[in-house]
Amino acid sequence: MQTTFIGTGIMGVRQAANVLAGGFALTAYSRSPEKADPLVAKGARRAASIAEACRDADAIITMVSAPPDVEEVYFGKGGVLESAKSGALLIDMTTSSPKLAERIHAAAQARGLRALDAPVTGGEQGAAEGTLTIMVGGDKADFDAAQPLLAKMGKTIVHFGAAGQGQRAKLVNQVIVAQNVLAAIEGLFFSRKAGLDGELMLATLQTGTADSKALRIQAAKAFRGDFTAGFYPKHLVKDITLAMEEADALGIDLRGLKTVRARWLELLYKFPEAKSIQDLARLYM
Repeated sequence: MQTTFIGTGIMGVRQAANVLAGGFALTAYSRSPEKADPLVAKGARRAASIAEACRDADAIITMVSAPPDVEEVYFGKGGVLESAKSGALLIDMTTSSPKLAERIHAAAQARGLRALDAPVTGGEQGAAEGTLTIMVGGDKADFDAAQPLLAKMGKTIVHFGAAGQGQRAKLVNQVIVAQNVLAAIEGLFFSRKAGLDGELMLATLQTGTADSKALRIQAAKAFRGDFTAGFYPKHLVKDITLAMEEADALGIDLRGLKTVRARWLELLYKFPEAKSIQDLARLYM
């Protein structure tokens, strides 16, 4: 299967490397050409444009930053929908708008193409190790056809139903992540101010109902002063904003998320250079 990967940032370059290592012929395209260099060094072909990247591809995977980027990549002049050959399988793995995913699916069908929305969770490590959780929306037959590719990038691959449902599932994940990380960081830094033994507190929390990955990973890193770049907070703010918009459309008041979003926005205002989720702890230091 001739495969194209569009978007080779922190996540995409690692996902694409696993596709390439899995035996798929790969063409890579990035707006910043140097970001595709690691893939080219491993045998991928570099494309100079989206149109060139899509021309002969059986499957086209996109992993970009936000809905406006997805819109441009798919609907722009020389974009995926205009350039993909008939029957090509389109897989958008960006965390994006459910309604945009539905539009892409409808436009793809009208052009004889197949489209899936397949956002992921698992972070940079999961992308590197090929152990991402992938949440998919779209036709079941297309989901089945995509399995060989998705299996190179993820360990848990779940079909949630029609187009847009993969994006909705990912937004549910982000609603919980945003609040869990804040709660874990607030708790640990409260313990520090209270004069408690932080490592003892952390170990104790891991034995009870307060335990979570947010506590064990992001909060623990922050508590130990590890602010290594990873998932940018600005992307989380984008995700929870999408979640709030979708919740409003569904008529559900996510009151807790609205409060938490204000704290994440405060982080971006005070520390615009923040490059990791655990940077949220800077508000408590």
